[in-house]
Amino acid sequence: FHLTLSSSCAGVLHLLEHEEEYVFTLPSAYARSILTIPWVELGGKVNISCARTGYSATVTFHTKPFYGGKVHRVTAEVKHNPTNTIVCKAQGEWNGSLEFTYSNGDTKVIDTTKLPVIRKKIRPIANQGPLESR
Repeated sequence: FHLTLSSSCAGVLHLLEHEEEYVFTLPSAYARSILTIPWVELGGKVNISCARTGYSATVTFHTKPFYGGKVHRVTAEVKHNPTNTIVCKAQGEWNGSLEFTYSNGDTKVIDTTKLPVIRKKIRPIANQGPLESR
């Protein structure tokens, strides 16, 4: 038994210092093992695009097969739309090790568990709008 929670709405991320706006969809969240130890799994495709730069990405969250397989797997592809060029591909676990392969043949591995934790910067509550939340 599993419960599917999905969203068809898109988010928008503004990078003010670069004057870029990224529009992205969200993956589905699946509640797993409700009768034993519950956990949440992400699944489906996420599309990210920036009209200003012409770059887009498709990130696929792979759900774990019923028998065997790994959890939290992702694959991704970054494309420069004006030239129809794939500039980067990625694969790994979204909460573990990710390997990036660039169009020039270079590769880079990032272990997300070793990245520093950076505190969120938020405006004082008195300066937040009525629909904002910490």
